[in-house]
Amino acid sequence: MPLGPACPNCARRVPFGRTQWNLGKPFDCPACQTPLVIPKSNALRLGLGLLAIFWLYRDRFPPEWGGPFGLFALMMIVGLPVTWALTRVRLAETA
Repeated sequence: MPLGPACPNCARRVPFGRTQWNLGKPFDCPACQTPLVIPKSNALRLGLGLLAIFWLYRDRFPPEWGGPFGLFALMMIVGLPVTWALTRVRLAETA
């Protein structure tokens, strides 16, 4: 099983940019041209989870590391690869 989202048809990994922006909009797999989509509900769950972690730890993060801003920066550095790895791709419904 590859790390990160992959095409259900050819198992090629989806480009990172597709997993972070334009969620819910169909796009073609770079390898087999199958229409794929990343559901907005998936992104919403991941985003709410990251927001909850920030909200719970914003006052506990050490001030020497930048306080809430340092926590935000750390979450961006760690959060982008984690959301990429946990994102799921589905076949787009064609009309």
